[in-house]
Amino acid sequence: MPIHALAAPALEITRDDVVALLSRTVDLSHPHGTGDAPDFDDVLADVQSLRLAEGTPVVIALSNGAHLLKQYFAVLLSGCVPLAVSPSTSSARIAALAGHLKAGALIAARIDPGRYGVDTVHRAGAEEAVLLPMGGPQGAYRAGEVLMLTSGTSGMFSACLHRLDSLLRNARRHSAAVGVRADDRLLISLPLYYSYAIVAQAMTALVTGAGLVISGPPFNPAAYRATIERHGITSSSVTPTIARQLLEIGAVLPAPLRSLAVGGDRLTPGHVSGLLDLNPGGELYLTYGLTEAGPRVATLAAHTEPAHRHASVGLPLDDVTVALRDTDADGVGELVVTTDTALLRKVGPAARQPLVEPGVVATGDLFSRDEDGYLYYQGRLSDFVVIRGEKVSLYSIRQAVQTVPGVARCVPVVGRDDDGENCVDLEIHASEPVLVTEAMVREALRPLLMRSERPRRITIVPLAATAQHK
Repeated sequence: MPIHALAAPALEITRDDVVALLSRTVDLSHPHGTGDAPDFDDVLADVQSLRLAEGTPVVIALSNGAHLLKQYFAVLLSGCVPLAVSPSTSSARIAALAGHLKAGALIAARIDPGRYGVDTVHRAGAEEAVLLPMGGPQGAYRAGEVLMLTSGTSGMFSACLHRLDSLLRNARRHSAAVGVRADDRLLISLPLYYSYAIVAQAMTALVTGAGLVISGPPFNPAAYRATIERHGITSSSVTPTIARQLLEIGAVLPAPLRSLAVGGDRLTPGHVSGLLDLNPGGELYLTYGLTEAGPRVATLAAHTEPAHRHASVGLPLDDVTVALRDTDADGVGELVVTTDTALLRKVGPAARQPLVEPGVVATGDLFSRDEDGYLYYQGRLSDFVVIRGEKVSLYSIRQAVQTVPGVARCVPVVGRDDDGENCVDLEIHASEPVLVTEAMVREALRPLLMRSERPRRITIVPLAATAQHK
């Protein structure tokens, strides 16, 4: 039987859909040079030639680029289950992940097979593949399913199991909420191994017919601006860390950028106002989501809203409903999301199941809600710690520190002082480490933080030395 005649799962996408998406994609990484990269049919044939059983998970450890998309969709069209991970993931961690999740193969740029206990390396387009003896089909997964790692909040060896059709449905809802059109050109500068980029950008381009330009990470403000101008970018999605870097530079974003979306941790109203000034006459969307929900949940079209709503992440997407449970006296409670794009289940060792029931996700995020239904993020359940009898919000500390000029990101760490009491240390990622000193940060925080919130230690880390992930 010819390789291309092997039975493929019934998916919402076809080989022609993927080829059309790739034809609309500009890959700025050029991992194999220009013009000599294998086409999608060659990659698909190579993946199918591995002859993996239907439903077998395949780990894809590749940097951003069209080559990653080719492998991802080739795995899906071969009836297997893709799991994209960072290309910097160690072989020991990949082996452990494969064992926990029963992955049957690994695709990467270059592979030392001995690290995985095998002798043979297979061709996979311009990349390489090995069959993993520690994994293999166990009947736990089906064709048309996808595994996604979360951003680190639920264990290094756990993943969310989704259906491709529900991810595509989420992409359609997200694209409607942020106004993506077929004539748009979307810039992907975030890691494709996270749900925000693969669903809200790559799959959004697939379902809308929009074009794609794929670059980093890492993010560089000057290169970002040049890419917008050179490649006609009309829509870009960034993290709050990147947004704050753009605000520090303060230069108006270049044409033809129309739409900027920010996903992740909430921005302060001052930052939102600043971003609107950077893109005058353009569109600014603040989005909230989590991998477990498929992933996008709510969106605020900030450019159409009054300033008093700029602290909000907006309203739920179409056909998504939300509720708050265990609310306190201030109306703050855990957000519970009901959606037909929710994960099927968490998989991995001792994975905490976020499903209250099928289609209902307990997010672990604390929100309040105004009388019009707009959602306001207040932090995570795990963001609260008692320090000398006072309930302290790590989220509030993080937000206060990130208002300090030159601070791109803040990571509060709970420790113990000499008396055995809880205390907070801060790791601050600075875009200007020469200017951002411990003394400067302490002075800036003095009027912003209560005594119980003030840090014991502050460590300044240059932003260039840290990975910028969602």
